[in-house]
Amino acid sequence: MITNDINRAITEWTTWASTNADGRYDIALLKIWIQFEKFIGELFVSYATGTASEEGFLPTLKLHFSSAEHLNAFLREGNRTYVDYPTQIQRLSKHIFENDPFDVIFVDSATSTAYNQLVAIRNYIAHESGEAKAKMINKCFSGDEKNFKEPNEFLLTKEKETKQSYYSYYTNIIRNTAALLVNPPQ
Repeated sequence: MITNDINRAITEWTTWASTNADGRYDIALLKIWIQFEKFIGELFVSYATGTASEEGFLPTLKLHFSSAEHLNAFLREGNRTYVDYPTQIQRLSKHIFENDPFDVIFVDSATSTAYNQLVAIRNYIAHESGEAKAKMINKCFSGDEKNFKEPNEFLLTKEKETKQSYYSYYTNIIRNTAALLVNPPQ
């Protein structure tokens, strides 16, 4: 997966949402987020096994894994067969890379905040549990339950600093983060 795949997903799902009679931006964002999670997981594996990005960037490794299977054995928890790449990247990338390319997600305050909000929105859309709703309220509404809006409605409201809809704000963050991950500033 390359950054063009992320850009294509954003374009396709934004078009779908804007032409859908219900304007389901929540579903569009979920589909884009799934692609972004896949992208960062594949990029993490590539970098950790010594493969450069589409732009030729290759971070210096503290730990080198011989293959995806070798890395996944290291990342799996217990008897799980599934690797939760976003969580493992956040937890372990600083231990694998000299100048962690994934810091662009977790160190920059605005990107980190948006990332955590996106995770909360994704989990609420996918599960609609009380716990997921509480996390979304905490991350997106500063813990104020009376300000809660369902994801689709929330995504159409304006982000305070940029004055863009939250949907546009988040898709721009995803697009820019993907570009920075494959070609970080030196």
